[in-house]
Amino acid sequence: MMRILFIFPLIACALAARPQQVPDKAVITIDGAKPGAAVSPTLHGIFFEEISHAGEGGLYAELIQNRGFEEVRLPPGTHQEGTYIVPERTPHFSIPNNGVSDWKMEWPLKSEWPAWSMRSAGSTEMQLSLDTERPLNTATPHSLKVKIRKHDPKGKADLLNEGFWGINTVEGEKYHLSFYVRTAGMYKGPLTVSLQSADGGVLAGNTFTVLKDEGWHKYSCTLTARKSDPKAKFVLTFGGAGTLWLDFVSLFPEATFLRRTNGLRRDLAQYIADLKPAFIRWPGGCFVEGIDIQSAPDWEKTIGPVEGRPGTYSPWGYWTSDGFGYHEYLQFCEDIHAAALYVFNVGVSCDFRSGTFIPDDSLGPTIQHALDAIEYAIGPVSSKWGRVRAANGHPAPFPLKYVEVGNEQSGSRYAIRYNWFYDAIHEKYPSVQIIASMGIGDVNKHTLDSMQHVELADEHAYKAAWWAMTHYDHFDRYPRGGWNMYVGEYATNGGVGRGNMTASLSDAVYIMSMEKNADLVKMSSYAPLLVNVNDVDWPVNLINFDAGGSFARISYYVIKMMNDHRADVNLSTEVRVMPPAVQTPPFEGGIGLATWDTHTEYKDVKVVQDGKTVYQSDFIHHPEEWQLLRGKWEVGADSGLAETADGPQRLALLKDKSFSAYTLTLKARKLDGYNAFVIPFAVKDSNTFLRAHIGSYVNVNCVFERVTNGFDVSDVTSQKRLARPIEKDRWYDIRLEMGMDKVDCYLDDTLIMSYKQPPTLFALSGRDKRNGDVIVKVVNASAVPCEATLLLNDFPKPAGSVKVTTLSAPSGEAENSFAQPVQYIPHESTLSDFFAPSGQGDAGKLTLQPFSISVLRIAMAEKK
Repeated sequence: MMRILFIFPLIACALAARPQQVPDKAVITIDGAKPGAAVSPTLHGIFFEEISHAGEGGLYAELIQNRGFEEVRLPPGTHQEGTYIVPERTPHFSIPNNGVSDWKMEWPLKSEWPAWSMRSAGSTEMQLSLDTERPLNTATPHSLKVKIRKHDPKGKADLLNEGFWGINTVEGEKYHLSFYVRTAGMYKGPLTVSLQSADGGVLAGNTFTVLKDEGWHKYSCTLTARKSDPKAKFVLTFGGAGTLWLDFVSLFPEATFLRRTNGLRRDLAQYIADLKPAFIRWPGGCFVEGIDIQSAPDWEKTIGPVEGRPGTYSPWGYWTSDGFGYHEYLQFCEDIHAAALYVFNVGVSCDFRSGTFIPDDSLGPTIQHALDAIEYAIGPVSSKWGRVRAANGHPAPFPLKYVEVGNEQSGSRYAIRYNWFYDAIHEKYPSVQIIASMGIGDVNKHTLDSMQHVELADEHAYKAAWWAMTHYDHFDRYPRGGWNMYVGEYATNGGVGRGNMTASLSDAVYIMSMEKNADLVKMSSYAPLLVNVNDVDWPVNLINFDAGGSFARISYYVIKMMNDHRADVNLSTEVRVMPPAVQTPPFEGGIGLATWDTHTEYKDVKVVQDGKTVYQSDFIHHPEEWQLLRGKWEVGADSGLAETADGPQRLALLKDKSFSAYTLTLKARKLDGYNAFVIPFAVKDSNTFLRAHIGSYVNVNCVFERVTNGFDVSDVTSQKRLARPIEKDRWYDIRLEMGMDKVDCYLDDTLIMSYKQPPTLFALSGRDKRNGDVIVKVVNASAVPCEATLLLNDFPKPAGSVKVTTLSAPSGEAENSFAQPVQYIPHESTLSDFFAPSGQGDAGKLTLQPFSISVLRIAMAEKK
């Protein structure tokens, strides 16, 4: 047995910006004689959902929005009331006693032909209307009727499509255009197609001099861009008077991913491929459920000729053409060597929307539909749907390995349906792994207990900043049983703005917590994956894009690092952080008073430090001591400071005062409203502080919260139930004791909650069986560097150099952007002379950077 001690270097630049910082010190011990669980090769996958135009106007490379003129249609099963669409008022699946949801959805369309517009000039007279006579086919019943009443040869008669917030036109690139026209002999002029810049400059064009008279005819051409413009428009220019009908206008870049017809946007597909995902979950997400059961997606309608696909209305508020349909999804999985994980509807629409459903006794066709989808993917060509797959150009089976029974359903009623689906699928396709939904949040025991067979349970985890650090043992605490876990959706999306380095550090620790529990957690996928920045439905997403560009957030590179350096088996790893010689008070800063949807009065605010009163409020004689930032603050009847305006985030701060270890006492009285008391502390500025929230969640809980960017609030402790709600018009005594490592909050001398600063250093190690490398993953989430000593117990002597991959940023707020898309990405280095000869001392003192994620690969010699 050999014990190796070394101190590893992970700092790439001098910390000139923080010369006053004293590094933390830590020892990380890895024991080669204590291997842990085998790490699943399927740990990292992809979750795709049609949200925020992730597919339509995103991954799917179609450049024309509303290509079939069908986006004016209301989703099936709904009607319009003013500016809302309303589903049929039938019982909700999860509301007892046949309760009905009153949910409705905004209907954003202001035009009969969204994304299209006309432009005329001179004496030209032009008219547009939707028409349903003699449609192209039943899937696209509307066409656009274009009537040029009068044509001015010196004027203009243009029909424009804006694309998806612009059409990215790149000099030298080719674009394939196709469209259908019916003239009925009523139009004799030429028709010019072009890509144009905002000022009317032609970037690419082609003219069709003659249009056929009878029936629908398809026209196509290739446009080659002479100039670049990320915000171009597609233009049809009519060269004569008359009437024609237009339908299914489609424009694709020739350079799709792998140059596939009806393909995917190259940069976005490449991001996904570069993650080397073990699987792709599709098509959702809430998209699977639909806003009502009639509008839920139907895989069968997403295969075959694209002109024959009627489209699906996304619960996120827009139509998708289903061009990226079931077949294209399966093909993409095959193209990037990922397994397919298909999620199907269980006859229930979204719980958070209408919750409409198919009755239990009518569920047979829905179960069969799921079986048909599996047959399409992997059935033999002699089967009904395998034959259809072959006719669509793919005789061989696709790599479908998983199916999930619904999305975010839970409870015993869902569990019964799950059992029916499970039995039917397992009997016919025993090799397909079946995943059970567990609702939103942790594995739902009530749901689990009602299921007869569970292979994989799907836990969803959207967490606030630092949650992963305070709950690093989350998966440790699950009882082990006859099932494994798939974390189908996870992200740090609270208190991190649109996503920043703090989110990435938290995501890294969360991934490590899954990996170290590899005996339980077998699969995971971040969510959401993609966001068109012109239509943001979710606060934090992995890959941002618009028509002309894209960038991946730091968390993308964290996931890539973790997957690229995934060990085969875990090793016992312990982290010991040395107490600093001089400890900086963690809660140093100012204090404040606040409310949230509540009218509250505060008085007798006092700060005691080292046994001395260093501040005492006097709102009558010294109101100027307080900065009244938001809300209506005035001195109350009992000489307190009262906030009487409605709304969230009302705030007052004590001016020009900062305290370290201290005790804050005050009295508080609820006057009206939903919640109760909010006490800011550790105030850095009006946008950044911690706070104690007593009477949160409509006056039933208490919690410590973090505020960033002024209005981003995230819990830093779990919500705790109050013994009883805060009463109106009663004065309460509140005491916050700020120690050197935690804050205790008392209400009327009873301790109701505590907050302790989370650890900032985490390490995980494992062995790569292919080459014997020891892989060490380390997160330093602190704002100061860390001198970390690594101890290897029961290992052979290292065989050679150490390879280091480091991802770091100067602050927790740092993030990539369109302007600097790769500002914060991993950097690799090799330490060739790292190990000193035996008995000759340390290899050197070097440090982990602040705000960093690092991976070491240590090559080991064979044991003798």
